[in-house]
Amino acid sequence: MIKMKTLAFMTILMLALTGCGKEEQEPLRVYSFSGENEQFAVSNGIIVLNGSEEIFSSGDLKAADESFLDITSYSTTFYTISGSEKNVILSNSAVDTTGGTVNVSGDLGQISGDSTLRRIKIDDTNDLNGTLYFELTTKDKYGTENVYQLQMALTEITKNDGN
Repeated sequence: MIKMKTLAFMTILMLALTGCGKEEQEPLRVYSFSGENEQFAVSNGIIVLNGSEEIFSSGDLKAADESFLDITSYSTTFYTISGSEKNVILSNSAVDTTGGTVNVSGDLGQISGDSTLRRIKIDDTNDLNGTLYFELTTKDKYGTENVYQLQMALTEITKNDGN
């Protein structure tokens, strides 16, 4: 019991001291994004901005259409469009090499670091609003390739009052 209280006290002290000595830290901002059409839905996407640390968690893909049953490979890409420039944030792919098929539904992955979004000249998520897209490219067992594009809707979860 005493060890637990000491551990809790030390944790609180470390958290309190972490803020000391730093110049005005950028406030934590958290955003969610999602999108859907007749064929599939992207849900639970999260963007976390905290000073120089950035996290882009792309959420989950759920296929709603039976046309995704015979897929042998696919790629997923999140990107922004600025003018005529396409800036990739995160891209993943899967290929079946056993003669079977792959399931496109599931976790879309994440990326984090100090320049996850700033490397594509995004300084504010307002720059993402209306410009964040998801693209799914599939190839089926007959060799037919399809490309689906979906604009993401961005919502701010944290509301900072400027203090």
